[in-house]
Amino acid sequence: MKKKSLISIVSLAVVVVLSIVFWKTAQAHAGTDASDVQTEDTSFISTSDPPRETSGCVPNSQQETSPQEETKPPVSETDAYADNQNPTSVSMEDALFIGDSRTVGLCEYARITGADFFANVGMSVYNIHSKPVSVPSVGKVTLTDLLQSKKYGKIYIMLGINEVGYELHKTVDKYSELIAFIQARQPDACIFIQANLCVTKSRSDTDQVINNTSICALNAALSKLADGKKIFYLDVNTLFNDGMGNLPSDICADSAHLYGKYYFVWGQWIVRQTAVRIGEG
Repeated sequence: MKKKSLISIVSLAVVVVLSIVFWKTAQAHAGTDASDVQTEDTSFISTSDPPRETSGCVPNSQQETSPQEETKPPVSETDAYADNQNPTSVSMEDALFIGDSRTVGLCEYARITGADFFANVGMSVYNIHSKPVSVPSVGKVTLTDLLQSKKYGKIYIMLGINEVGYELHKTVDKYSELIAFIQARQPDACIFIQANLCVTKSRSDTDQVINNTSICALNAALSKLADGKKIFYLDVNTLFNDGMGNLPSDICADSAHLYGKYYFVWGQWIVRQTAVRIGEG
């Protein structure tokens, strides 16, 4: 009986030791797998965030996250510059950008030093005067307040993606009224009408309102408001389009908004095109 008891005790001890070893090994593997998943999730988020839908915008330099990678789109600079010149840089310290969510993206990621941004998601020529907007380094102001409090040499307008469901002639009339409103308060400023960025092919083919046929029709009408002297037209679609009139899906976060790194490219393009148009640099 004593011999059998001894064997039972030894067997039980072996089982306990083996259980402890297996338990520690499983815990170690579980910890490694969790670490790997966390790294992958963080990497994905940091490279693909579209502009945040806020009442205004926060410049990328003031955010806690690091700037997006400065990667150029899959087009050459020669193709990008419609003027086929060698544009130089120009100061943007006296620039004001007015617009919707795409302009919010420029504010957050383009790093256009010194410029002011009067922009929010949902802004249109129909509601631009209706409520104040938070302008970084300025405060919450209406467009009237802003234009009366500061002097600008360059004013960029990109509105229209939220208006394509309205009658075209009414939208163009309201846009023209906005330009006249700005000119009355900033008579020395050059105004740049920015074409509305197209959407991806999949979005355009399935959306009865926001599609590239409607966007291009609006852009064509807005381009006629430019006089080439004090009012200029900038078409960024020459920089990003896939050659068939669509926004490439691989540079786009959600069928309509660019990844952050491409807003930086867009911002640099604006600066250079400005220098070409007004002869500075």
